[in-house]
Order: sequence, then structure tokens, then C-alpha cells
Amino acid sequence: MGEISIAPTGKRAIRFGICQRCLSTDVRTFTCHHGTCAYCRNCLYLGRVCRCDFLEERDITTPLETTELTMPFELAPDQARVASQLLTWWEERQTGLVHAVCGAGKTEMTFPVIERVVNEGGRVLIVSPRRDVALEWVERLEQAFTVPVTRRYGGGEKETIGMITVATAPLLMNLRNVFDYVLVDESDAFPFAFDLSLWNTIRRAGKGIFLFITATPTVWQILFPTVHLSRRYHGFDLPVPTLVKQSDEQLFDFCRRHASKPRLLFVPTKSGLERYRETLEEAGFTCRTVSAETEERTDSLDWLQQTNGIVLATSIWERGMTVRDVQVGVVESEHRLFSARGLIQMAGRAGRKPDAPTGEVCFFYGERTFRQDVAIQKIKEANRR
Repeated sequence: MGEISIAPTGKRAIRFGICQRCLSTDVRTFTCHHGTCAYCRNCLYLGRVCRCDFLEERDITTPLETTELTMPFELAPDQARVASQLLTWWEERQTGLVHAVCGAGKTEMTFPVIERVVNEGGRVLIVSPRRDVALEWVERLEQAFTVPVTRRYGGGEKETIGMITVATAPLLMNLRNVFDYVLVDESDAFPFAFDLSLWNTIRRAGKGIFLFITATPTVWQILFPTVHLSRRYHGFDLPVPTLVKQSDEQLFDFCRRHASKPRLLFVPTKSGLERYRETLEEAGFTCRTVSAETEERTDSLDWLQQTNGIVLATSIWERGMTVRDVQVGVVESEHRLFSARGLIQMAGRAGRKPDAPTGEVCFFYGERTFRQDVAIQKIKEANRR
């Protein structure tokens, strides 16, 4: 139980063309100090391992601790029902799925079971699809729990494992059977949805008990025992998107109509970000752009909230971001990069706060698609439950 690391002795790091650290076959030939050798490209960011290296498993966990929980707010009846079900699943050592709408307060609903696991001597792992989501988890966990929260993501600690660990999946590749309870947030999101090796990584890091949380589960996830939550914690409906034929004037009208509020426009590609930024700035608007290459996305998040400005973002912001009273537009909503699940998540950015529970969501389109209709229909179905 612990971390697979390079050592003077142990088992060979690469055997039969397979990396024994990450189980990848992406092995390439190169020349090392022993002559012709091979190294693994898949886990190179964890440090190079080659065929002449040895691996051993070492314990990197910290001593066991107990914790106290201070809930940030009292759970609504539906949230309490979900929290109770999670405790039951833990007692039965059962994997399950929380299918809850965007803005339902999924994070806080997991706190009681996290407290139970930790106080029973178990270690908890929260896996997020990307760093932005991980940062939001850490902030809320640190306010609620008295034990330190370990960060295993870019810019965090990577040498220890605490009672509660928040991580992105790639930084778990060298861990084996460490966590008693593994919570996978936004479990249908990129890169989880497209990378089987990440699921193998998460499976190996845990001990067999998982909780999947998402508003848009995949086909295989709904096969697990499921608890549903179709209302946001403040009790208001999800904003239903409207379909608007796209033109520059329609975009300008949307931005002017909400001049006193934050505005978030989703754009399918990075090249499109610059094109639409130039278009808006020529019309007199001030805006920023956010993509996967933006290093400090939290700065743009703060700017959006403080200035009631306009941010053009790729789907990197479809999850894990909350701005009070934000108004949402999806530009080129027919684009093939925007799935129905992605459109639902984008629409879910609006109306998340109890003091601003509504908001406008516009799907700007050049042509109508099945994905747009599915997204709108799913949101309407959730509001009827």
C-alpha cells in the first residue's frame, strides 16, 4: 500500500514492453548510461523510468487523524436525503452514483460521509477532472474540516497522502491501494470520458469503494445504485436555455441587455476566442478570454465577478466555476465540440446563488442540432421532477 518509486532494488520498471508504474505500453527506445534502453512516455512527468531501473512500493501516508466537521450551512431536506444515502452506501461498502442537477450543492452533501470515513480511520480521495475544480474542493474542505487537506495537482504537494486528499487523476498513477473511499467529481467530464487509462489509475489508487458525482452521467455510470437530486438547494428551477439565431447584433444585444451583470460567453475553439474578442471590442465592449492555456484562470473569475465584465471561455469553464448572477451565452452551440452534456453544464453556470437564483441562458446557433434539443429537454425534465 503506497507509492511506486524508483529504488536500487525491486522489480524491473519495464517488463515485456509494459511500464510497471503506470501499466502503459507507450515505451520508446533511447540510449542511457547502460547503452540501448527503453523508457515510458506516459508517466514521464513523474520522473523518467527506464528498463534498467527498479521499482519498489513505499508507504507515503501520514499518521491517522480524526476530524471535526463544521457544515457551512444546514442541508436542505433533499440534500439531507442524499447525504443519508451516502452514509448507508459506506456502511454497506457499496459503490454508488449521485445524479444531481448543476448547482444542487453536491459538494456539501458529501461532507457527512467524508467525516464518517475519516473518523473510522479511512483515507478519502476526491478526484477532479482538472485543477480548477480541485481548487474549489480544497477551499470548501478546508473551511469545513479540521484535518489538513493534501493537494496532488499542479502547484500542490505530491510527496504525502493525508486523511483527505484532493487530486487530479494523472498525479495518482504511481499510487496503489491507498484510499478507502474514492469520490470522483464530474465523473463524465474530459479527460475522464475519453481516457481509459485514467480510470485504471483511479481504480488502482483506491480499495474498491467509489462514489461518482455528476449532473450528466454516462451510460455505464447509471448502472450503479443511484440517488437522484433534481432541485437546486435554493429550490428554484434550472434556467431553461432559449435558442437564438446567431448574428453579431444578437450577441451585442445580449451583452447590452445585461450590462450591469457578469456575462459569460462559451466559444468552441481557442481561435474563436480571439475572433469574437475582436468583434466585441470593436463594438465597444471590454472582455477577457479563458482557455486551457490561461495560467491564472482564477484571476479572470475574480475580474468577472468584481467588474460585471464579459469573459469569453472555452469549455474549460463548463464545470467548477460559480459567479453570482452570471448570464450565459453559448456561441456556435451547434459546434461538434459541444455535446448535449456539455451544453447542460454550461447552462448550469447560471442561477447558482440563492440571492440570484435565476439568469438568462442563450444558445446562439447557426443551425439547429439534436444536441441542443436534448440539452433543453433534459433541463425541462429536471424542473418537472
